[in-house]
Amino acid sequence: MSAVVLACVITMGVTQAGTAGPASAAATQADRERVQWRAMSDGRWEVRTAAAVALRDTSPDAVPAFLRSGLTAAMNRAAAFERADVAEINYWLRISRAGTAVRLGCERALAATHDEKHDFVETGLALAQELDESGQHQHDEEVAKQAQEDRDFVASLAETDPGRQVRAAAAAAIAGGTDADIADFFDYYWAAGARLDDEAYRLAISDLDLRGTTALTRARNAALAAAAAEAAASGEAAEKLHADTVAAWRAVATAATGTSVNWAAERDRAAAQAAMWAGVAQHAEDATTEQDWAGVLTRAGNNVTAWQDAVRWAQEQAEVWARLADEAAGKADIR
Repeated sequence: MSAVVLACVITMGVTQAGTAGPASAAATQADRERVQWRAMSDGRWEVRTAAAVALRDTSPDAVPAFLRSGLTAAMNRAAAFERADVAEINYWLRISRAGTAVRLGCERALAATHDEKHDFVETGLALAQELDESGQHQHDEEVAKQAQEDRDFVASLAETDPGRQVRAAAAAAIAGGTDADIADFFDYYWAAGARLDDEAYRLAISDLDLRGTTALTRARNAALAAAAAEAAASGEAAEKLHADTVAAWRAVATAATGTSVNWAAERDRAAAQAAMWAGVAQHAEDATTEQDWAGVLTRAGNNVTAWQDAVRWAQEQAEVWARLADEAAGKADIR
């Protein structure tokens, strides 16, 4: 195995959860960057916390250990917490009266992100109970008549927004048809849908990272085994085993190419979101209706920045995996 190929394989963090790797292996810079991404951008607070702990740990094995097993453990904790949170929310939903703050909060939390579910159980539920006890929760607030221009805008989001959850929220508002439905979309459901779409994207690239690394490690180990068998043989046996080595390295190249293509697709998804939010920002600047367009403009600007960051990360990953594919293909062509 050439030094370049070995460096590239290690760069991709083959000590990933579920794969083999020496327990004492020091973290590469690429390993630390992947864990830092988890600490900053993973959609589950349990994973972010565990990644941050690994980064702060001065042990040379802290980051590799996180990638080897800590990540999977944190993901399992996240799944367990979500099951418990959903059970708690469903309990309060069953026993709360219609029209109460608790009922509304439970309904929204069940359709919210992982972190929002937990936040509701930890703090939001108690606040909703206080509102109900104080009588401050207003059920039948008068809603201003919604402008046709705003209805048309919501209808356009239902058709063209790149986020499935935003499209669904916009479609529900249009289907409801009342002024309250449109107002609720602008006040809550648009942002909630955007957060869900963001969470779905983060989970998708998290899964892509895991699947890609696992497939690469499996193919790489097979290639190393084939190369070792060839090196130990001689004569006609070595000639026969050489074909196995070539095929194994081509399998590495195929695995890396597929992951690179998948990262490029995620880059394009993020780019579509960034472009959409840039369009929303422009619409907010030009709008003259009674919505909180200043708030929309702020949210759109933040989302543009976040999705542009996602584009850059996905592009970097696509390029890294493409280089891995090229190196493996080169190894297959070496006699």
